[in-house]
Amino acid sequence: MTTVTISQPQTDISVLQAQLQLLQQENARLSLINQFAIDLHELTGSDDILQYAAKHVVAGLGFVDCAIFILADDGETLQRKAASGTRDLPSHLGIAELKLGHGLVGFAASIKQSVLVSDTRTDPHYLADLVPSLSELVVPILDGDELLGVIDCEHSHANYFSAEHQHILEIVASILASKLRKSQMLARLESSVSKLEYAERLQKALYEIASFSYFANDFSSFYKRLHQIVNSLIYAPNFFIALFDDETQTLQFPYFADTEDEIDPNQVYGSDVLAHSLTGHVFRSKQPLLISRQQMADFDREHQVRSYGSEPESWLGVPFQSSDTVRGVVVVQSYIAHIQYSQRDLELMIFVSQHISNALERVFSEKRLQHQALHDALTALPNRSLLMDRIGQAFKRMQRFPANHLAVMYLDLDRFKTVNDTLGHQVGDAFLVQVGRVLKLCMRQTDTLARLGGDEFAVVLEDVASLADVTDVAQRIIQALQQPLLVGEHMLLTSCSIGIALAGAVDQLQSADELIRRADIAMYQAKQDGRGVYRIYSADMKVQESQEFRLDLEIKAALAKQHFMLNYQPIISLDTDDTIGFEALIRWTHPGRGVITPDEFIPYAEKNGLIGLIDHYVLRQSIEQIRLWRQEHATAFYISVNVSGLAFSEPDFTCAVIEKLAEAKVPASYLAIEITERALIENIEQARLCLKQLRQHGVRVLLDDFGTGYSSLSYLNEFKLDVLKIDRSFIANMKPHIKDNPVVNTVIALAKTLNLKVVAEGVETSLQRQLLKELGCDAGQGYWFAKALPPADAIKWLR
Repeated sequence: MTTVTISQPQTDISVLQAQLQLLQQENARLSLINQFAIDLHELTGSDDILQYAAKHVVAGLGFVDCAIFILADDGETLQRKAASGTRDLPSHLGIAELKLGHGLVGFAASIKQSVLVSDTRTDPHYLADLVPSLSELVVPILDGDELLGVIDCEHSHANYFSAEHQHILEIVASILASKLRKSQMLARLESSVSKLEYAERLQKALYEIASFSYFANDFSSFYKRLHQIVNSLIYAPNFFIALFDDETQTLQFPYFADTEDEIDPNQVYGSDVLAHSLTGHVFRSKQPLLISRQQMADFDREHQVRSYGSEPESWLGVPFQSSDTVRGVVVVQSYIAHIQYSQRDLELMIFVSQHISNALERVFSEKRLQHQALHDALTALPNRSLLMDRIGQAFKRMQRFPANHLAVMYLDLDRFKTVNDTLGHQVGDAFLVQVGRVLKLCMRQTDTLARLGGDEFAVVLEDVASLADVTDVAQRIIQALQQPLLVGEHMLLTSCSIGIALAGAVDQLQSADELIRRADIAMYQAKQDGRGVYRIYSADMKVQESQEFRLDLEIKAALAKQHFMLNYQPIISLDTDDTIGFEALIRWTHPGRGVITPDEFIPYAEKNGLIGLIDHYVLRQSIEQIRLWRQEHATAFYISVNVSGLAFSEPDFTCAVIEKLAEAKVPASYLAIEITERALIENIEQARLCLKQLRQHGVRVLLDDFGTGYSSLSYLNEFKLDVLKIDRSFIANMKPHIKDNPVVNTVIALAKTLNLKVVAEGVETSLQRQLLKELGCDAGQGYWFAKALPPADAIKWLR
């Protein structure tokens, strides 16, 4: 009997069961991959996509210890963005960042191909993570040929990963690449929309800042609105503005909004805050500063600065400027760790600082102009105009408080002219500045010290209870000025004569001019009584109110109130009859005494040191007249100004002339300076330097009244001049025949030899004009052409 064993059906069942199991596993993987592709539609952010892929898909497919790396913006660094299993670690643990080419991850990324390593112990590229592995599978995430990232899977057993694993992971990487690319495109689109919206808000906000900064007058409201606008653009609940005071070298915070600290806007901060604070550092460096809390420790060690008050997580400060001087700092700061300021925020704050600067510059400019109008340019003390205003205000206060008195001191430095004559005007000016400082130390804080001009000062003392209050101040001033003053290398001695005038409610005196006049009279009495003393005005004071004394007061008043007027005498070309220029001649119509001729007041002004003030007055008025005429006429012309030897010997005379021309925007060729022979030789070296500097800048120089002084040919040859003017006395005595005028003939021939133009003064007849033309004289002026004319009439000669 034969036994038959049937085993094939059992084998077939085992095989089928194995195949079924494989199909079920494959189906599960495909379902998971399919579900992954479906679920990705619900996810938009890159971080969400990567986390989902790492924790639910890769791990679900059996890849337990996995990490997904994304290529950074620099194109050279791979950063771990998501992980599962032992690779799911905080960013500071494990391998969180790799360069291309480093490790198996970097290697696969660099060749853009999958890498399967069965035994990592034999692979030179392997880098152990926090938990070492024996097998590793790395699949690049590629969009076409562009690398987006890498999926890296590790296992503790060797030979764990197969080609099937690699195939599955490559499908996941492909799906992930497509979704990442779409997510990146969507993020870029959203970023573009966000930037457009931000740009629109930014443009609107910046326009508003620019608009109201121009019209800002109330700075409290300006700062508050500025804060509101900045806060609408960036995180800025903590916002402050610091201002720097040049004079006191202190910081002040006129606007301070902060969630942690408070600052009184009236409080000022000195050198410590300026030297050691972040705000002070921005002042001193004149550069913006963007700094985080982590950077502050190193910054403090390097610059010895620290934050005052609560320590911020992020600090951004930008300086703003007025002219070339840093005036303040605008600051925003964050106390929240995840809110950090960026470069874009810095650019916004720079724009904001510029408009703060514009607003402050406008206000500071107005204040500067106001200050210049009311203060002496040399000493920065109040001038006569401000002094008169202070006296007027004091009179009003005295009406409300009649028990107190008002006093004015008139001070005149003794022998100041000697300083100028021996050491020069530069030392004299420095001496006046030093005297001003000494006088300030002798006064009460409420008193006003003013410079009236030259070597004269005045003091206004308000709320005076008794005469002793005034005489105490006068005595302190006299004693202080008896001490030697160091000015540069020179130790100088001086003294002063002081006149005092008082006003009380019972006097019914309300005139500032009269109060100053009384103090001036008392000062002259002090000078007569021996100098270095003070005298108090009284009605029966035996003062020689002579014509000279009155003239002194009236000249000063006329200069202060611009009562001197200029007339202009045309200078005519004898060849073409064209007007080539004008000579500016000063005229004085006194409100009470009528016309006062120059012969009456110019000699007195020269004798008493007032001529320099008159010279500069005429220069300013003439340059302003040139500016006005140039606006109406294109014809070239010049105005010549007579300058005394006193002004011409000032070391800074040329600078003063050029500055006046520059301020009026008048070319130097439109101005001429007339100087006499005597003035030239009074200070030969200074005159030579001054002439050279004036001509280098394009200012013409005319030698006036030639023939009446020294008439030295050596001087005429030595000094570089442009024009020689023949004095009127020679023109008046001209004979009808050319040969009978040897002096005039010789002067003209001499001038031609030296390449000088010649202008004849005092031409009053047609014969004189004709003879001068035949002799070769270039131009003439005098009554034959026109007398000195007011500006409205003189301008007609340019038409």
